[in-house]
Amino acid sequence: MPGAWELPHPSVLVSILTRETVTTAWAAAFRNLQIPPGGGIRWSYGAPFDHARNACCGGALEGGFEYVFFLDDDIITPPDVISRLMARRLPIVSGTYFRRNSPFAPVAQVRDAQGLPCWLMKFDLNQLIEVDHVGAGCLLLHRSIFDKIKPPWFEWRCDRFDFPPHLRTSEDFAFCEKAQEVGYKVILDTGVQCIHAGLASSNIEGMKPLIV
Repeated sequence: MPGAWELPHPSVLVSILTRETVTTAWAAAFRNLQIPPGGGIRWSYGAPFDHARNACCGGALEGGFEYVFFLDDDIITPPDVISRLMARRLPIVSGTYFRRNSPFAPVAQVRDAQGLPCWLMKFDLNQLIEVDHVGAGCLLLHRSIFDKIKPPWFEWRCDRFDFPPHLRTSEDFAFCEKAQEVGYKVILDTGVQCIHAGLASSNIEGMKPLIV
C-alpha cells in the first residue's frame, strides 16, 4: 500500500456496536474519545453482530474512510486509543481488554502445541504480539484489507455445524481466520490497555465490581 500511511489527515469511521444501555464509565470515556480529523461515528444496534460489523465496513468503504475502528459498548478505552493504534501503521491491530470470566486473560488467542486455539495467558506490556484471534471490541482495520478478504468479512459461526468444532467461532474470530488465510497478521497491542466493563470490570489488575 504505497503512500497509504502518509495521508495528511487519515480519517476513521468509529463504529459503535451497542445494546443501547451503557455504563456511566463507558459514557464518560466516550465523551473524551479523541477522533482524528475527518473522522465520523456510526452507531449500530438491533442487528446481529456480524451483520452490523459488515454494514459498518461497507459504510466506511462507501464513505471513503481510511480506517474502521470498532468500539463495543462495554469497552472503556484511553482517550487517544485511535491515534495510538493508527500510529502502529498496521492493517489489523487491537487494543488489549480482558475476559470477564475464567480463564482471566486478554480476549486474544494463540495456537497450542496441537495447533488448536487457546487464550493468551502470558505476555509483556507495551509489545506488539502476533496472535491468531482477537475480539472486535477495540479493533482498528485499514480499508485495504477489504479488497483481499472475501465478504462477508464477519460471519457468526458458533452454530455452523458444517464447520469443524474449532472453527465454530464468533464473528470477530472468524474475521481473523479469513484475514490470515489471505496473508494478514493479527496484532495485539499490549500497550493499549482497556477496561471491559459491565456489572463487573476487568483490566490488567484483574476482575472486580464496577465502581467508577
